[in-house]
Amino acid sequence: MNIKDQNIDIVLSSNTSRQEVLNFDSQTPAEVSVTISLADGAHLDVVLLQENVAEAKRCVVRVEQQANSVLSMSTITLGSADVKNDVEVRLKGEGAELVLNGLYLTSGADKVDNKTVVYHEVGHCTTKQLYKGALDGESKASFEGMIIVQPDAQKTNAQQTNRNILISPKAKVHAEPQLVIYADDVKCSHGATTGQLDQQQLFYMQQRGIDEDAARRMLTAAYAAEVVGLIPIEDVRTRLTDTLFE
Repeated sequence: MNIKDQNIDIVLSSNTSRQEVLNFDSQTPAEVSVTISLADGAHLDVVLLQENVAEAKRCVVRVEQQANSVLSMSTITLGSADVKNDVEVRLKGEGAELVLNGLYLTSGADKVDNKTVVYHEVGHCTTKQLYKGALDGESKASFEGMIIVQPDAQKTNAQQTNRNILISPKAKVHAEPQLVIYADDVKCSHGATTGQLDQQQLFYMQQRGIDEDAARRMLTAAYAAEVVGLIPIEDVRTRLTDTLFE
């Protein structure tokens, strides 16, 4: 749905499931608050789709998950001028699973900021995060991620990854993944990388008659396809794949 309201509440009762696409456009308020509450065994797939949005937008997402609930949230930002996403998740019931994926493709003077904070408040919960960015022109992006494992959250399994490529020498990215762990029986990892397009692949494609700009677009699309491929909502996944490789 296209977001027209400043406040959005998504509440799922026990053992129910739902898929939701939240589209940002010119009619979306400058600041949007999304509240998600998942009862025991609930399953929600949600996509925040920020595509070619010229106006500055801020999206604040607050989530509470109860036992054995599953949330898969994909934040996709393509060609949008100034976007800030602030996500906070509290895992409050054992067996809860959280998947946070993000993709941001920027150019010109675009600016994208992603911040995530995940609280593991109880044991036996799982978090997987993958955010990827490709920056061109003089665009800027940042990723700040924090996972906090409370003392009672034994058997936590948490992974956090941020990867970036700078297509232009004038593009800038700031990456700051963090772990704060107060429990001793956990599996947690985090990391961030920043690099450039593979020059050997670029050369190989040019040797086969593909001009440099087209080769860069193809390599960027292939890089972004990993995150798009993880979107569980089929029609969104298909449309974005077509957009990347058009």
